[in-house]
Amino acid sequence: MEETKGESVMKKLGGKPQYIAMAMAVGLVISVALIMGILSLTVYRGKDPITMLNGVVLRDLQISQDVPKLTVDLNLSVKNPNKYAFRPTKSTAFLLYRGVMVSEAVIEVGEIAPSATKSMTVTLTVMAERMQGNPAIHMDVAGGMVPFNTYTNISGKVKVFRVACVTVISTGLCGFDIDIKSKTLGDPKCS
Repeated sequence: MEETKGESVMKKLGGKPQYIAMAMAVGLVISVALIMGILSLTVYRGKDPITMLNGVVLRDLQISQDVPKLTVDLNLSVKNPNKYAFRPTKSTAFLLYRGVMVSEAVIEVGEIAPSATKSMTVTLTVMAERMQGNPAIHMDVAGGMVPFNTYTNISGKVKVFRVACVTVISTGLCGFDIDIKSKTLGDPKCS
């Protein structure tokens, strides 16, 4: 009886066809998992979103008892540099006067598509009782310029390959002055 070419290969490998096929399948699965692992740590790793302050609008300014009551609109843009959608979990904007929080607002972002930018407006209204206890406010109002800072914190998750969730955070800090006499804002300076 004459051996076929396939049978002679099987004898040399010393196994049955199903074991060889199973070994090849396991090798393929391991190779794919290894490639996905390498890609998820390099090209497709979770990157922090980029928050940009596009503008600040002074909506309302009133002075009573040397304490300004004001409402400010922040025009923000959030860019998702990831190859996957960014799903924010907690996003907050703060208005600070000389390091003391005087206003807080929740930022409603919603899901941001891969490599997309989403714009939004956040309204911050100063809580006068938080400013009244600060002795520097009277001097700033008398001087005509009141300095403020905005701090934004946007955190969320990016699901890499629909398997691993990576937490990403974007923060932004900008400062601006309000001219009390002309009721205008100075140019914001962001870092």
